[in-house]
Amino acid sequence: MANFHSSHEKHVVAISELQPDLDSEQVTKLLSINSFVSQLVKSYKGKSTGKLADWSKHVPAHIKQFFRLLWLARQPDAKVFTIRLDHDAAIAALAAKRSPANHLAGVIQRTLAKLEITTEQAFNLEFTHGTSKENHPLHIHGVLYVQTDRIEEVSKALRTALAKEYRQRFDNLAVHIDSIQNERWWAAYCIKEHDITAGQLSIIRSREAAPDYASHAARRGGKTVYEGMSDWLD
Repeated sequence: MANFHSSHEKHVVAISELQPDLDSEQVTKLLSINSFVSQLVKSYKGKSTGKLADWSKHVPAHIKQFFRLLWLARQPDAKVFTIRLDHDAAIAALAAKRSPANHLAGVIQRTLAKLEITTEQAFNLEFTHGTSKENHPLHIHGVLYVQTDRIEEVSKALRTALAKEYRQRFDNLAVHIDSIQNERWWAAYCIKEHDITAGQLSIIRSREAAPDYASHAARRGGKTVYEGMSDWLD
């Protein structure tokens, strides 16, 4: 549904930039595509009617996080990032008074602030599967703002702050920041083990702990995207 809505929005923007008299053929084509998308969405909805579930009351935590990541990934200078924490950083996060995700978000925010970079961020924690003890299994997948020409600088700073002792194996870099190729796919990838990670964190900390983080702007943006899609489907 999110993918269909994104396609719809892009076509609406494209139509608004055309001149109806001069580009009538293109406008007709785009309207035809949007009509097809709308019909396809209706087929996905089946016989259900009305808007989507209420965001505040009935949307699961991992779906909320998906839309927060999706919104953030669509913003200028948004980049995907992965950080594989070293043992010291992971242990400190898991023992933090605040949730591990909030602790790590604070470290990232302060690290970038030293580079005079202000960023919004959203990410999920995840544990690698396997029995190797060489590197800590806790790592992060998410989205933040970084200008392309500063990726290397930011990567080095985050490695020093959170993954200094991480030992690279195969292509698994300690810190990886890159341009976004597919916003929806990456958002879905980040949340893929949301519930599993939540369970593991609860066991480790002997209390519930959210396996994700999203800045205030990402939280507002995610809700806006969801509710806009709901209005479109209504």
